[in-house]
Amino acid sequence: MEQRTKRPVTAKEAREYAKTVLEREWSCAVTEIRLIGGGSFGLVFEATTDQVPYPVILKGFRCDGMCLREARELRLLVRDSAVKVPEVYFTFAATKQAPMDFLCMEKVDGTNCFTDFGKLLCSKREKERFADEVTTAARHWHTQTNDKFGLIGSAVYDTWPDFYKPFASEILEEARRMASVGRLGRRALTAMECGWTHFDAIFCEPVGKACLIHGDLNVMNIMSDKKLHMTAIIDPLESKWADPEYELFQMRNLTGNLFGLYETYKRKYPVSENCDVKTAFYALYHEVYTYIRTGSRIHWYLPQMVRRFEKDLRKSGLTVLQ
Repeated sequence: MEQRTKRPVTAKEAREYAKTVLEREWSCAVTEIRLIGGGSFGLVFEATTDQVPYPVILKGFRCDGMCLREARELRLLVRDSAVKVPEVYFTFAATKQAPMDFLCMEKVDGTNCFTDFGKLLCSKREKERFADEVTTAARHWHTQTNDKFGLIGSAVYDTWPDFYKPFASEILEEARRMASVGRLGRRALTAMECGWTHFDAIFCEPVGKACLIHGDLNVMNIMSDKKLHMTAIIDPLESKWADPEYELFQMRNLTGNLFGLYETYKRKYPVSENCDVKTAFYALYHEVYTYIRTGSRIHWYLPQMVRRFEKDLRKSGLTVLQ
């Protein structure tokens, strides 16, 4: 497991590449294009053209392989969804003239429920309705099942531990290396080692079905209007046929708890007895995995994951290593 290799592309360069790609693919004139977002691996643009449909979203990827994966995931999720998911219009493979992969997709209504801070001021009733809408949409995907576990397009594992335990082991091994050179703190590594010690106890309940999960279902990727009527879910990341509870830790991330997403799901649908400590384990290991893959992290966020895991580990009756 290693950090992804990223192309050194600036936002200004990516904007020109996106314009070139859209004009070439659709034989159209781009009348306006602007940067609307981005992250570790890509940049997102909204473009208006003289063709229908418009406007559209163009997502440029700095890393190989991510574009086609996300397009495949979106097409699967949209096939049977209880909520709007952006339609994929086309994908573009990097060339010398435009050295980025691009995904062109439908623009959806609404704003995300993290950066639009005014939504935190919505009433309790509006937040409860929103949580009900989000969890209903998630559960609809979770009722879709597969014979094997694993990533979309490469699900070959008979059980969830067959897939997840080796994956978690790789994360831990890299975490140990990072800690040895001062890139990961002692408390975080100790919590991970503790989780690994108790792995079989935490994951003692079998996962019966491989369920479809979005993979990054946090408030950053949930769109709504100003009154918290959900309008769409965007940006899957490493969607899987998985334990459905692997989805739930994202509902607690960022401002998810302020909308009650995780607790609403647990109240509405059956979960395992160890759900809290499982999702805390998932969250901690996922945060370190993201750090490994991107090379960067939000410094206040990992300690939060560590504290939550330690708390849920104690609640489950398992020992926290010191």
